[in-house]
Amino acid sequence: MASPERERKRKRDAHGQPRPVVPSSQSQAQVVKVNERGVGSHPPILASIHGIELPTDLTFSAYSKKTRVSKNTPAGTKAEARETEYCVQAQTSRIEYDGRVEGEDGLSYYVGVYDPESGSVDVYPSPLVHVRRQVRRLKEKEIPEKASTGSLMDSRQALSAAFGNRTSKKALLDEQLNAITSTTLGSTGSTSVVSAISSAVDSATALLPTSESLRSGSGNSKYLPPVHADEEGVTVDSIYRLEEMVEKRVLDGCAEGVREWEKSVRAGGEVESTISPHYVTSRIRGVIDSGTNVTKRLKILRLIEHMIQFHRLFISSFSNTIYRPKLYDTFVSDDKSITTHLIDTFTDSKNQNKNERQLSKTKLTKLYCWMMILCLKVEEDGRMDLFDLVQDLQVERREIEMAAREIGARVEAFKEGYLKLMGYGKEEAREHKLVALRLPLVFPKNKMLQVRKR
Repeated sequence: MASPERERKRKRDAHGQPRPVVPSSQSQAQVVKVNERGVGSHPPILASIHGIELPTDLTFSAYSKKTRVSKNTPAGTKAEARETEYCVQAQTSRIEYDGRVEGEDGLSYYVGVYDPESGSVDVYPSPLVHVRRQVRRLKEKEIPEKASTGSLMDSRQALSAAFGNRTSKKALLDEQLNAITSTTLGSTGSTSVVSAISSAVDSATALLPTSESLRSGSGNSKYLPPVHADEEGVTVDSIYRLEEMVEKRVLDGCAEGVREWEKSVRAGGEVESTISPHYVTSRIRGVIDSGTNVTKRLKILRLIEHMIQFHRLFISSFSNTIYRPKLYDTFVSDDKSITTHLIDTFTDSKNQNKNERQLSKTKLTKLYCWMMILCLKVEEDGRMDLFDLVQDLQVERREIEMAAREIGARVEAFKEGYLKLMGYGKEEAREHKLVALRLPLVFPKNKMLQVRKR
């Protein structure tokens, strides 16, 4: 049995009497009558305003306009009808607010008015408009066509005129007063203006490369020495003049090493270069035995050996950077003028520090281009195989091929007869490319001009 205490708690009464029943309070349902009303030509308008904070004293004006539309009839034919479009409009001194119906969302909107005395609601159909805002300066332009196709600068000027401070408005006014338009240039009194503009443009663009020079590659002066391919009576050897690339004192600094080569070869010994065991070593005896411009070509060959050593020293250093005083101690050359020439021609100062010399990508490409020109001057016929030079530089073949094309040379594959004579297989033949400097020069097309043309 349950304890007396539990029995008392269950019955909520100490004497065991049941609790009285209390009726629940329920609100009486109120019947509301809905009446659909006609609106005529002046319905109430619902406005949707998203992300816009309106001034408290702003008043909207409502208006309507009728447009002709074609609708499909139940019979399947098209008939013209007139629809009424409702709009709202308001404006301040700077901003204009415009509300219009934007498309059909398949919904109908109503405004209900409740009358507590009769207990009825009058429902009126109401169009929904979306309110947008626009700067009046952008809308009220003198040229109507420009209002829809205005540039970003026009929009910025309009915003500056509407919301800018006094300084910006004054600057805009000065710009408008000093603007040179087609009307200004068309007047008879504007001859001085036109001549001043023409002279200013001519002086500013005098040193710029032309489109023809860019297409031919002669405007690419950051890589190449002066090009004389278009001069009358020019030969392959005089396209790039040696005296414009290397000073005489630099070539004379190579004379001591050249004399050692000649002495060793004429004594019947073998000459080997530890710096360039492929390219330089394989050409020393051939230049001496040819008997044509031997001293000049050997000096160029000696300079190429120094350039290969210079390239190897920078490539192996951290961030392609070497301290200038340390470079004079580390780089072994026949003469100090050679070291100075290589530093000044093929390196840049890093972080505006003249003693920190860096071999940048631009200077590295220039080094390859100048080395290709000098190598072709060593050859008697202006033709050479890239393989030996690539092996000495220890770089990818495509980098040297790119440098060869930059100087206007042609990069071609050897003929099958020559490859068979040399005993090259298919894999070896891919590494051997013929570089030939012939007139007319063929420069790579300018990339910027290609993009602009597309």
